[in-house]
Amino acid sequence: MTKRGVAICHYNRGKHLYEIVGKVRETVPANTRIVVCDDGSEREELDSLAAHNSQVILISGPNLGVAANKNRALWALQDCDYLCILEDDLKPVEGGWFEAYEKAAQLSGIHHFCRIQDKETPSQTMGFDTFMVENGLHPIYGTSPRGDFTFLSAAVVRAVGAFNPTFRGAGYAHGEWSSRVARAGLINHPQKWVDIAEGRDKFVQIGDTEGGRWVEGQEQKVKRQLQRNRTVLKELQRNEYTHHPLVLE
Repeated sequence: MTKRGVAICHYNRGKHLYEIVGKVRETVPANTRIVVCDDGSEREELDSLAAHNSQVILISGPNLGVAANKNRALWALQDCDYLCILEDDLKPVEGGWFEAYEKAAQLSGIHHFCRIQDKETPSQTMGFDTFMVENGLHPIYGTSPRGDFTFLSAAVVRAVGAFNPTFRGAGYAHGEWSSRVARAGLINHPQKWVDIAEGRDKFVQIGDTEGGRWVEGQEQKVKRQLQRNRTVLKELQRNEYTHHPLVLE
């Protein structure tokens, strides 16, 4: 039997968390494992979530940043055949999205689908597009991956492992990890960053300017995190490694 999982990565956005969890439960296939990974948020909102969602697994840890929290997600879902990491400002509004990405992975040999950063880019692979459209799927391409949604197969966890925990706070960890997925040969497409309209169009962005790591008064702290993580990225790029062990902190 195919094992499926969704992890919602959360930090101080309790206003929308209950809603997102509910919509994920409504829109995923039966028996999909749902996990909320929390990066040191206020305890009250998590207790409320646990009290009202007994079927949802809650994993909490100290505030270590985006990379560490997504490693909690990978750890919790590492035995799944297909898994999705979803951030807490993105909400599914219609069913069928998980099935669309799973079908796309099976048809294409692409093991990593993501939302597209900034703007879409024109297709350069008409044969591939035709094949996918004939099977009811419409690819979307971009120049870089967003971190708020990633769909992947178990092959990614085996080959690439963890987000690099050297990154702390916010910024750059997801792009570095996705680049390793490409280096491992698991994005079988020359344009590299691919999304599927049949999945993307079933989500809406909510609460992206409320709470989280970008809360008012934390701008300088986040700016310092970004500067530091940019330096970390440059150092890691000198060493073209692929795999980092998946270990919880």
